[in-house]
Amino acid sequence: MAEAAEAATSDEWLRVEGTLGDKGRLHVQAGGRHISIMRVEGKLFCMDSLCFHGGGPLTVGDIEEIDGKKCIDCPWHHYKVTIEGGEKLYQSTVMDPETKKLKPAGWKSVGQRQRVHKVEERSDGFYVCLDVAGKIESDKYCTNEAGMVMGVTPDSQRPSEEGKGGIASAGTTGSRGYAGKPSGQIFQ
Repeated sequence: MAEAAEAATSDEWLRVEGTLGDKGRLHVQAGGRHISIMRVEGKLFCMDSLCFHGGGPLTVGDIEEIDGKKCIDCPWHHYKVTIEGGEKLYQSTVMDPETKKLKPAGWKSVGQRQRVHKVEERSDGFYVCLDVAGKIESDKYCTNEAGMVMGVTPDSQRPSEEGKGGIASAGTTGSRGYAGKPSGQIFQ
């Protein structure tokens, strides 16, 4: 017998401390999850920070457009993940019957693998509403202690002054990625 489905999102909006520039990123811990807020072409996006595939620093990767979708390129294994829906994209191939060689057949999605969350900018900062419905592959890394190595401290979540939700503090990040190290070198 199937269990009752969880709510699509929690109803709680958490205020997040920190700032980001016009095209900046903010890496924080909120509700026990490592998340990142990104502004891309003036629009805000929020997703789990660590890659569903191997726990790498997904959200420090480059952002590019693939078939009209904004995607983040994981710096570890170069998986392409849409920033709006968390879908993993791949370039498919088909066998050419004449040459018997594989040829590109366009970009396709294997579906959502990275959890995305609602985010709003209000007069007093950023607010996130965490999506907690069902199981998504990135859940296995969202609370991973490796996030602390990447600049998210374990005490970064504390009660807000208003007593509503929580405040998440930004870790130490720089233009070079988590903890000021180039992507892919945080564990070396």
